[in-house]
Order: sequence, then C-alpha cells, then structure tokens
Amino acid sequence: MKGCLDEYPRTMVLRIDLRLPDIDDKLYNADASVITRFTISLRAQIVADQLRKRKSGKRVHDCRVRIIWVREFNACGKKHYHVALLLNREAYAYPGSYSRRNGNYPHNLAVMIMEAWVRSLGLSTAPNHEQYYALVEFPANGCYHLSRNHKDFEHQLSNVTHRVNYLAKNFSKDNSDGLRNFGCSQF
Repeated sequence: MKGCLDEYPRTMVLRIDLRLPDIDDKLYNADASVITRFTISLRAQIVADQLRKRKSGKRVHDCRVRIIWVREFNACGKKHYHVALLLNREAYAYPGSYSRRNGNYPHNLAVMIMEAWVRSLGLSTAPNHEQYYALVEFPANGCYHLSRNHKDFEHQLSNVTHRVNYLAKNFSKDNSDGLRNFGCSQF
C-alpha cells in the first residue's frame, strides 16, 4: 500500500471476490496463471479506457493497477480468490454499477473488472459470456478511500488494513498442491 500511496496520495482500495463457474472445468481455464491473466486484462482495459477518454478531450489521470490476492478453498474444495485492487482515486473513485441498465452494462470500472475475470477464464467467446459476470462479487462496504494528507488518514488506513487482513486468514488455504496462495503487485 505504501508504494501506491507514494505514487497516488489519494488511493481507492476495492475488495472483490472472484469465483469459478459451476460448469465442466474443461470449459474454462483456471490454471495457476489465472490471476496474472486477470491483472493483465484489467490493466489493458484501463489503458484503453484512458486513451478513449483522452481522445474525447477529457482530463485523464494516470492509474497503475496494483493487486493483492489470495487463493482459498470452500468447504467443498472449490477454489476462489479474494482480491484487493489499489487504484489512483483521481482516475477511479468508485467501481460504478455492476448491473444492467436498459438491457446494457454501463462502461465503468466494475464492468472492466467483470470482463477481465471472464477473459482470464477463457470464457469471453462463450455464448452470452456476460452471464459469467456474476462470478465477480463486490462485497458490501468493499470500497475504501485513502487520502494521505487527510486529517483522518490513520483511521482510513486502519479500516483498510483491517479489511485487507481478512485475506491473511489461514483456515481456508490449501498448501498441498504446491501452488501459491498469496500474491501482490511488484512495483
């Protein structure tokens, strides 16, 4: 978090959960690189979004995506991921709506996140691929703002730290397969 705050004194931290579909696992790719693909896709979509905004004459703030993730398993042994995304709050202050409006999804951060997850699973070419957007969960009270120069910064940081510490719980991790259960951006 320190690196993000050094670059972006006003940072948005967004907690999300990434689940796998209840379909034959041969129909999607949830290998050890799925989070890497997710991050690459989200970063590419944000770059494209910023380019689109620049071309339309809007003011654009740089935004490097940082990620903290953990892999966990539910009681049935099905894996899922808990993620904290750290973004420049000047570029993205809120995720936006993740529901359809008038039959269409709005273009915003939430939809870019859902699309990135679907792409990372290799489901973006599936018929009606938007049905898989529901695999991304936006937990209640999952959006936090950190403002390094705000008088309540220590309280803000305490709230975020408490929420992100949830990722470190040990009881739902599986170390038997030799794969990583935790990762973060290396900026």
